[in-house]
Amino acid sequence: MAARDSTSILATKVAVTGTTLFIAGGMASTSFQFIPALITAAQKAPSRPENASRAESGRLTPQPNISKQLGDGSTSSSNSGWFDGYKGAAQQFVSMSKTAFATQVPPELLSILASSYLAYHSYSKGTSNAGHKWAAVAAMIATVFPLTGGFMVPLDHKLARLGGDEEKLEPFEDAPPDRDAERRNTVEFLGKWDTLNRMRSAIMFAAGGLGLWGLVE
Repeated sequence: MAARDSTSILATKVAVTGTTLFIAGGMASTSFQFIPALITAAQKAPSRPENASRAESGRLTPQPNISKQLGDGSTSSSNSGWFDGYKGAAQQFVSMSKTAFATQVPPELLSILASSYLAYHSYSKGTSNAGHKWAAVAAMIATVFPLTGGFMVPLDHKLARLGGDEEKLEPFEDAPPDRDAERRNTVEFLGKWDTLNRMRSAIMFAAGGLGLWGLVE
């Protein structure tokens, strides 16, 4: 480590590098563990109940409460399992996405500010090579935001609608929902999101690796 760095500068470098690698690891873990499990769950197609075609219809059509009597006197919906697989997967994804936004975005913004300061500090001391490295770190972390906002957030909203967390956009609101199509869409959207997330984690790992290089030189 460079002896010429003050304690505060060295601590800032360590914080930026550690935070970047930690976020990258979390993103990679999501892609390699969590999303595959959701895709597997969404791909499962429960056997369709006999009365599913009569029970399902559009959002604006009043529905009878088709249920069966249980031994304890309670009731259970006869078609509740028809879309639990993909809908549950979409709901779990939405919960994960909200948590990731709250825990990743603030440290990403702080890392951009800190690495930009490190670049400015290096340039002001005449160490342009180090300045280039920290400027590149800030730029790479910053590229995550347009990737997320431009390509991943729209998929977030699509999955939220499939999971019932957002209002569906249906051209014919009285038409019965196509559960098979919704299941296929859930798998497709999760797969696309996973591909983009892998790209995002690779960018963060590259930024963290560059930070390590700047830290040890």
